[in-house]
Amino acid sequence: MRFVYSWNERDAIRILVENFADPDIGCASGELMLGDAESGESERGMGVYWRIEKAVRELESAAGSVVGATGAIYAVRRKLLVSLPPETILDDVYIPMHVVRRGARVIFDPRARAWDLPDQGTALEFTRKVRTLSGNYQLLQLAPWLLTSANPLRFQFVSHKLLRLVVPFALLATLLASLLTPGVFYGGVAIVQLTFYALSLIGLAHVLRRGPLARVADAARTFVLLNAAAAVAFANFAAGRKAAWGRSTTIEQIEG
Repeated sequence: MRFVYSWNERDAIRILVENFADPDIGCASGELMLGDAESGESERGMGVYWRIEKAVRELESAAGSVVGATGAIYAVRRKLLVSLPPETILDDVYIPMHVVRRGARVIFDPRARAWDLPDQGTALEFTRKVRTLSGNYQLLQLAPWLLTSANPLRFQFVSHKLLRLVVPFALLATLLASLLTPGVFYGGVAIVQLTFYALSLIGLAHVLRRGPLARVADAARTFVLLNAAAAVAFANFAAGRKAAWGRSTTIEQIEG
């Protein structure tokens, strides 16, 4: 087996290994907690996004297999490991998808937990999200079979990993359509969108520190940050630029 993990709770590895008592399981993924083990998981910024992502992974696991593993903490049966192409960005998706292709399951076990910092600065968050989302484009080059019937999780892969890449363009089209279409309704929709983006700027500037509005502004900031990163990842892919690779911490691996 191969293990990839950051600082983890004492029984995390044992819990992961327990899953291999089931011969159908080829990869077991743990849960990355963004926050502090004493005070609990963060409910702001990337913490909110990651909690939603984990809920999706739990549902995927219950339905059969997860599309990818948690890069900070996962284990794979040795016989199912494949060699990674040079400069692979999302090993935590590339390896699990090959496990699924060979007929084994990839499961998500939230009992096996590792911890990392929820916020390491906007610039660092943005850079890492660009890299991670660029990894989705790279996957299509490294493993084009992911879009064919050879992928048992083709629907899940497209809906979970690829559709998020078109969201920034859908948002831009929606805003432009609202601004250019006459009528009170479309004008109101445009105002709502512009207000949301204004809140994201407030969150980016950290003008508000506490209170309900501060939490909304922080969520808006995270949403806009992620979609801006998706747009930059597309630009890099279209221009043939490679995403920077770094291993300083494990937070960069949380979303493939």
